[in-house]
This record gives sequence, C-alpha cells and structure tokens, in this order.
Amino acid sequence: MLSSSPILLTSLIGDALALGPHWIYDQEEIAALPGPRREYAAPLSSYHPGKQAGDFTHYGDQTMVLLRSIAGLGRFDAGAFAAAWRAFWEDPGTISYRDGATRAALANLRQGLPPDQAASLSHDIAGAARIAPLFLLSWETPEALFTAARAQTAFTHSDPAVIETAEFFARVTLAVQSGSAIAEALRETAALDHWQALPAAWFAAAQATQASAASDSAAALAHGLACGAAQAFPTLCHLLLRHPEDAAAALSANAAAGGDNAARGLIMGMVYGALPHAAPLPAAWLTGLRAHTEIQRCLSALEMKPGASGSAP
Repeated sequence: MLSSSPILLTSLIGDALALGPHWIYDQEEIAALPGPRREYAAPLSSYHPGKQAGDFTHYGDQTMVLLRSIAGLGRFDAGAFAAAWRAFWEDPGTISYRDGATRAALANLRQGLPPDQAASLSHDIAGAARIAPLFLLSWETPEALFTAARAQTAFTHSDPAVIETAEFFARVTLAVQSGSAIAEALRETAALDHWQALPAAWFAAAQATQASAASDSAAALAHGLACGAAQAFPTLCHLLLRHPEDAAAALSANAAAGGDNAARGLIMGMVYGALPHAAPLPAAWLTGLRAHTEIQRCLSALEMKPGASGSAP
C-alpha cells in the first residue's frame, strides 16, 4: 500500500462519518438521534437523497474524482481534473448534491469560460477539503504540492481565504507526516508571514477554545457550524488541538457537532492520516466505506506507476 494512503483513507472516512448528520445545525437534534456518531449512517437530512450509510457527501465524491484522475494519469493535471469533474456532474447517473459552488462553476464552464476562470465566488471551506489524493504523488518540492493544492481549490472556489486554506492544511499535513506533532504543525504554519487572506484570529480562536472548559460541541457552536471558512477553520483547528492523537474521538466529535461537518472531516482526516504512529481507527470505518473496493483499485493503479509524480498545474 502507498505510504501516504492513510492520508487519503482517513480523509474520506471523515467525510463518510459526517454524512448522517451533515447539515443538521441543531445539536440537540443530533444528540437525540438513534445510534452513536461513531458509526456510518444514512443521511438524516434532506440534502443527500439516494445516499446510503458508508457513502460520501458531494465533497467526498469530488475527492474521488480527483483520485480517479490521478490514478489514471499517474500525476496531477489541473485540466484533466477539471474535465473529469465536469463529466462527473454532467453524467445523468451521478447521485450527488450540487451545492452553490458546483452549480456556479458548471454554469461558467457551460458558458465557455476556461477552467482557470470558471470558479465560483464561494467562501465555503469545501473547496480546500478535496486535496488528500495529492499526497499519493511524489513531488519535486513541497512548493509544487502546495501549488497543486491551491490550483485544485481555485478551480471551483475563487475566494482567496479558501485557496490559502488549502495550502495551509497541505503544509500542516506534510509537517505531521514528517514527524511534527499536530499542535506544533498548526502553530508553525499559522506563524508563517506570507498569509494574505487568512486572519490570524481564526487560529487564535481555536487555541482559546481548546484551552477552555467548553465541550467540543459547544466550542464548534461558538465558532460557527456553517460552510464558510471563517467558521469552519477555527472549528476544525479546535478539534485537532483538543484531540492531537485520537482521530476517532475527533472525527466522532466533528460529526456530532453538525453543520458542515463533512468538509471539516475531510481536512481533519487528512491531518490525522499523516500521523506516523496514529492510533488505529475502528476497522468498520474502513471496510464500511462503500467505495472501498474502488479506492483500493485506484491505489493499486498508482502502485503500478512507480514514477507517479506531481506536475505543475
């Protein structure tokens, strides 16, 4: 198995675990639902018709589009990803929710705009959450990886803070994979002086609640449960800081917090998957993924391409 495959798998698990209570904003309603949030569940809201327990939300589906593209080519190609993404959404057989960013980007493509000009104006953090497959490739430099993370995000989300969020968590994931503790990786990445669109207050807010007596759900509610990066960034950082070694506890708490837990879960899972000696996740979380066979097939395809590498977008 590819050495970076846990980054991909744990990211996708974070999305699938969130599917049941995704976009439910009433935490008391979630707490009253049958079954713990440590199990996959079918959608409990109206947003994901046709999905079953162990499926992905539309965010995980788009991550799979990127995975297929990379597995087929043995490299990242921004144009190929854009073409595969459009084909996925225009396939009549696709069962996946079309959010505002998706609808806007599709409309722009259909009007003839090139992929590098088709992005929506969305500030949802989801655009930055699809990048785990990029870690399956060998990159000449870390900067090449960060450039690719920004490029795949900018295809659908033009908001500068969302694009920088993709780079931020690519840097954090790479640092953790290289041996840094999660808290150290977050602090050092936040301290970099080149950020132009990421307010320092976002990470500072996460540090404040991590050190407080607030429960994870209460902290998430205080930061905000909505899709925008301004709310999702501190919420997911709080959970990473509060549970630096326990991915299962953090991803379960994220699912139970509700709101746009799926986008947060994709990013959190990516970071936890980079831990060199991570505590094992429940086996059912891996085998219960309905796309498990396809994921393994894509990983095997990449293993057959020993020169698989990143390329400039």
